[in-house]
Amino acid sequence: MAFRHLNELPLGDKLFRIELASDDDSTVTLTLTGWQDDASGGSEPVATGELRLPMQDVAALRIALNRALRALAIVAEVAEPIPDRDVLRELFPGHGAPWVPQHEEELVRRFHDGETIARIAARFGRTPDSVRTKLRELGHDPRRPEYCPPDGCLSWSRYASPAVLGGTAPAELSESGS
Repeated sequence: MAFRHLNELPLGDKLFRIELASDDDSTVTLTLTGWQDDASGGSEPVATGELRLPMQDVAALRIALNRALRALAIVAEVAEPIPDRDVLRELFPGHGAPWVPQHEEELVRRFHDGETIARIAARFGRTPDSVRTKLRELGHDPRRPEYCPPDGCLSWSRYASPAVLGGTAPAELSESGS
């Protein structure tokens, strides 16, 4: 059974991508890449590595990596974060905050400019899932940046357009109401 799992985690001005992939049931490949945005708009690599191992050793590797990272945190004097909501707020400062119209406009602009969901999430301090959800609310398909809703980006109604529902246009409403 082939699989590929990708997780991108923005941390401040750095973005880390961890990919697990397997072409068969016998081996798994763990690939880690990380980069930091520089002042010129490009990106500079900060981490890279690949590890291939037999599938049956994944559980042991998980325990070994967990212990090694805890030991590293002690040596580097990095406090372990408090689980759950506090971790989300530490990693994603915008987590739980309402979206404001200016941020929605910038989100759609960045999305149409081809910026990745992970980079957009890092810019707004939000999770990639919250960015995808907001894009869907605004009428965009996060998997298809070339698609734009029939009534335009950031239309008056984020959830249903009158054209889609077969309703009357605002000009027709004002004529019939007079």
